[in-house]
Amino acid sequence: MQKIEFQNDKPKKLSKAVIEQLPFLSQWQVKKLIENKDIKVNSIRIKNDIDLKSNDNIIVYYINDENKEWYSLLYIDDNIIVINKRAGIEVVSENDRDILSILKKIYPNIKPIHRIDRNTEGLVIFALNDEAEKELLQAFKTRKYIIKKYALLVHGRVDITKIKRTVYLKKINSLSKVWISEVKTTGFEPIVTEFKLIKYIGENSLLSATLITGKTHQIRAHIAYYGYPIIGDNKYGNDKEKQMHLTANYLSFNFNKKSKLYYLNSKNFEIVPTWLD
Repeated sequence: MQKIEFQNDKPKKLSKAVIEQLPFLSQWQVKKLIENKDIKVNSIRIKNDIDLKSNDNIIVYYINDENKEWYSLLYIDDNIIVINKRAGIEVVSENDRDILSILKKIYPNIKPIHRIDRNTEGLVIFALNDEAEKELLQAFKTRKYIIKKYALLVHGRVDITKIKRTVYLKKINSLSKVWISEVKTTGFEPIVTEFKLIKYIGENSLLSATLITGKTHQIRAHIAYYGYPIIGDNKYGNDKEKQMHLTANYLSFNFNKKSKLYYLNSKNFEIVPTWLD
């Protein structure tokens, strides 16, 4: 917990004065600091966004996020958070060295909704209350209401007509890998990935992938099965590139009008992969 103390210079709202002193805090974060009585004005804990007078003494208690390099905050409201996760860290793990644990220091009520692989960068959604969690989990489970796309750079010039949309996947826990088959076989589950060729970059191919189903390593294993491993994916390919060229780069929403999250339909998020020159 960090503490900062300052004197207000002229009449203004408490929230405005705090943001001026701590510009790295969002309006939502300042609102929560006030609601949680983490701000004192003239030694009195305040729970409303009051009007300050000149020379009022302000003390703010806040959490300094030392792990900000692992993510950037793209959007926040009372229901959800959208972040851009860096490659090299789990969304959720058993040892608490993960994005969820980092964010819990700032947002104690945060709830994980979905994951992307440790070495995959990109967009991740979290819920901030039980109702939002329920709706988002259902949206991901049914594959409705949320459109999620990935950008990937693969070895070889892809003949997109040869990539079957539906194949079958089996998880091999002992190897921490999955196997792919074009034929339905015992133990294999159907997966559906829509690949689109964006352009050729030299002898490589930039693709977009939309997940219709969502299984472990689905995109990585699906495209590698056809001989086009993702650059930097040493589990399903074999090269010396350190960074895996796979990014969860696009999110949009399509909730029905009765949903608490219907307002999100007007928003979409798209990022440029760090590996794309």
